Amino acid sequence: MGNSFCAASHAIVRILAAPIIYGIVACSGSSSAPPPPAPPPPVSTLASVTIKIEDPLPRSLADVRVEITSGDDAGQFMMTPANGRVTIQGHTLTGTLSLHISKPGYSSADVSLPSSSGLNLITLVPDVLLDLTGEHQLTVEADSECELPEIARTRTYKATFRSGTNSPWYFNIDLSEASFFEDLYQFGTYVNADALRYEIYLRGFLEEDPMVEQLSATEYFAFIGEAFAEANQADTVITAQFDGQIQYCTATPTTTYPECVTTVYCASESHKVILTRQ
Repeated sequence: MGNSFCAASHAIVRILAAPIIYGIVACSGSSSAPPPPAPPPPVSTLASVTIKIEDPLPRSLADVRVEITSGDDAGQFMMTPANGRVTIQGHTLTGTLSLHISKPGYSSADVSLPSSSGLNLITLVPDVLLDLTGEHQLTVEADSECELPEIARTRTYKATFRSGTNSPWYFNIDLSEASFFEDLYQFGTYVNADALRYEIYLRGFLEEDPMVEQLSATEYFAFIGEAFAEANQADTVITAQFDGQIQYCTATPTTTYPECVTTVYCASESHKVILTRQ
């Protein structure tokens, strides 16, 4: 049976076995025990491996070449569709399946995956990334339909972008030139060649914490969510649509996490995060 690619999402295992034949020899006036059964032929496993190719944001990548580089099917390849997902099925495999994954404008990847594994997420990184390193101005602007007090409608900060050493597509952002509650002033950003995505929350052990600015001894401004923007290196102003929640809170003076007495908040997909590059 020939090997093939297909788009199924489940694993297929076929066992090939020959029937067992017992020989019987009859002699006049005598008989003998049958010979032991013939051993079955080796088992052949037809592997199924599903992969999804993404960029660092992450977004699905289409038109990525996925080529087999191991076994009898070495040299066969397929291209990812719009959802970036393909299943390689029917590849006779012992142990792992080796693949070379490539797309013009992106660094290629060589991976080895176990047979019949689950969904494997693979990130391709662009050859050129949006560079945001440095100190800029960042403004959080509430949806115009939100019923927030004026002080909580627009807040502007100094934003210092620091690129990750091992992950140049990821930036830590420190907000300053404002009073923040404890360490709730830092969040992350992923970049591609032509876009960015903010993750505006601090990952905690049990929950995700928002950014919290202390406006006065009894007033707090908080925001949490994600924002996305198309961008290029020449842009001096990058406006991202911010899907999240903005909150204004009054609380009793405290040195622990503020317990709000009154809260006004607005959840919207139309908030904005405006980056003005210096």
